[in-house]
Amino acid sequence: MTKTPPFVPDHYSSSDHWPLCIFVNGMDLSYDARCFPATEGRPVDLRLRRIGLLLFDDCDLLDFSGPAAVFHSAARHLIRSRATEEFLYKIEPLSIDGGLIRTMQGIEVDTRLAPTLESGQLDTLIVTGGALDNDTCDPRLIDWIKRNHRQVRRVTSVCCGAFMLAGAGLLDGRRATTHWEDCLKLQQAFPAIDVQPDLIYVRDGNVWTAAGITAGIDMALALVEEDYGHALTLMVARNLVVFLKRSGGQAQFSAPLQSQSVEGPLGALLEWIVDNPAEDLRAERLAERAHMGLRNFYRTFEAATGTSPANWVEMARLETAKRYLEEGSESIEPICYKSGFRSYEQMRKAFARRIGVSPTQYRARFARQFQVDVPAILTPLRWRANRPADGNPLG
Repeated sequence: MTKTPPFVPDHYSSSDHWPLCIFVNGMDLSYDARCFPATEGRPVDLRLRRIGLLLFDDCDLLDFSGPAAVFHSAARHLIRSRATEEFLYKIEPLSIDGGLIRTMQGIEVDTRLAPTLESGQLDTLIVTGGALDNDTCDPRLIDWIKRNHRQVRRVTSVCCGAFMLAGAGLLDGRRATTHWEDCLKLQQAFPAIDVQPDLIYVRDGNVWTAAGITAGIDMALALVEEDYGHALTLMVARNLVVFLKRSGGQAQFSAPLQSQSVEGPLGALLEWIVDNPAEDLRAERLAERAHMGLRNFYRTFEAATGTSPANWVEMARLETAKRYLEEGSESIEPICYKSGFRSYEQMRKAFARRIGVSPTQYRARFARQFQVDVPAILTPLRWRANRPADGNPLG
């Protein structure tokens, strides 16, 4: 078996000036931390940003460890780029009583007593989730958030942490999300919130909410992008082997998964859609198959899935196309029709809108043969080498 040579740069080009240039196999992989502005033309703010993690017994480990890994990786990349010599993100685990807390996975984490905050003491607060809601959590957590949130630039939650933000009144009149299993409960408990059950994270002003578990990683990447721009965020995503940085507008879960969880008269119909994406799936035909009037069908469908029939059908077809692209070598045009799309252009637009890449780029990153043949450390380099000359990520 042929051994893959190690990742060794051809040469470095550096001086007392920016940038540090790195060349691998003739490709220029240079990056300059001064090119990481959060907005075009705005200088980088290289101040220390303290990230507070509000933890408690039985919180979910991944709800806070995922975002913490994102901020740590971003801080490391800023040092590697010579933008700074010190970590510019500092993670501070906090709890109401201080000391050790035990996560729902049984892992203990040492925390600091959550203080009365002064303005600017924390840049970002992340309220973690767990098996709780506003009625079952420690009321002191909600009280602490009420008293201190105005001193923090950004207040965020992951998963059921949204219930604590809601209990503190921070989500009234705002768009927000939480884990898909708890969205209805959040809406019923707090009718003043515009709950978005189909989104992985939502930003409304300086308040961010993320859906369950790994969506906290997506939200944290978006927070880093707000601070230092897109280039640094892509480096962090690659470092964490998160090859697609999902936008907040993407769905929390797939059509096949939801089709198995919906009960009642629509359950069988959803499974049939997943199994037959190339059929005529217009709402009129689906209503006939479900033996419903069209108006009643729309109401029943949205109540069961949280979205419209057209949106759900596109999601199901996209899942089918992704599976074909990942598992086979068939050309893309037949995949379009087998997945139910009328043309490549229609499928390309669906991929661009929901995933952020073209079908060709999706296959290049996720086809099983590609993942086996190319070492993980070289995958980002191959992707960059194959990018269109204009840098357009959509192809």
